Amino acid sequence: MSTTKRVIITGGPGTGKSTIIDLMKQNGYTCHTEVSRSVIKEELAKGSAQLPWDDLSGFSNLVFDGQTNQYRNAAEGKINFYDRGIIDVIAYLKKDNLPADALEDLAKHYPYHTKVFLTPPWEEIYSMDEERREDFATMNTIHEELIKAYTSFGYEVVEVPKSSSQERVKFILAHLGVE
Repeated sequence: MSTTKRVIITGGPGTGKSTIIDLMKQNGYTCHTEVSRSVIKEELAKGSAQLPWDDLSGFSNLVFDGQTNQYRNAAEGKINFYDRGIIDVIAYLKKDNLPADALEDLAKHYPYHTKVFLTPPWEEIYSMDEERREDFATMNTIHEELIKAYTSFGYEVVEVPKSSSQERVKFILAHLGVE
């Protein structure tokens, strides 16, 4: 039995996931950054249309590939924290009523820890930027789709409280039984 743990921190855009991941990394944990922001930056630099607002299906395939690579590159025997998981791609496709069947079948081959940590919509910390163009109402829709997608795969979705980033890290570690 592998002692490698793959733990997802997910949520709509601008809910504090990356800040939590950064703090986990500062605390010595193995962390994997958000693939979608990297893909957006790369595709914008190339002048490509494979962007979530132009071609969500094409963009989703790129993100899915990046996330499966992250999964395969987990640090063995350690806890690995992920800024979003493979199932996030499925939730985003479903939000726009796009087909996700092929990715749903593939996602079953990449199991994560049974608890998924969800950062809820939090208007006070939300901001838009070049890679994050969703408005707050869309973020709420994404939040609901993430819950549906992860629960449909059998994960326990644990909502992370709206508190300081340090408190959020402590909350996640306590739920995992890690100090």
